[in-house]
Amino acid sequence: MRPPRKLLPGDISTFSGEVVETDHVEEVSGQMMNGSGSTWTDVHRELWIRPQQGPERRFMFTNMAVPARKGHRVTVLIGAGRPLAIVNFTTEQYVNLVKPRDFELFNAADAFAFAVLLVCAGLTGPKALLALTVVTLGYALVKWLLRQQRYRGTARLVETEIQHTVAAPSTH
Repeated sequence: MRPPRKLLPGDISTFSGEVVETDHVEEVSGQMMNGSGSTWTDVHRELWIRPQQGPERRFMFTNMAVPARKGHRVTVLIGAGRPLAIVNFTTEQYVNLVKPRDFELFNAADAFAFAVLLVCAGLTGPKALLALTVVTLGYALVKWLLRQQRYRGTARLVETEIQHTVAAPSTH
């Protein structure tokens, strides 16, 4: 799940409690193409956390190192409906889970527009194809720079929220 918009400090909530159960599942996947194949493994980590009051809650993490075991006291920072960080007060460790891949580089509208422009340029001639190539490279660079900016801003915001959480452990 990708953050749909820029996160603000008020968009991040926390869920704190004791880890009451953990599970680790490895899912092996693969594909065969023309006689050659490839496989990969996704590791799914599940944490069930019980707060001092209220119902326990399950959090899922895929292909991430999660520094928590049964009995540990943790806080999960949540934004845009997904875990952004986990703070483990028992081990005094934390993990910022925000990664660049969480931010989309191109969307369906970009792909559709490129396809239309490619067809039009192909019908127009080599100069139009060359112009499309140059414009596409420039557009891709701008999109990549904007994605990096969104990633860095979100990662910094989550890091700040982690530091606030660590500084005030009695409220978590």
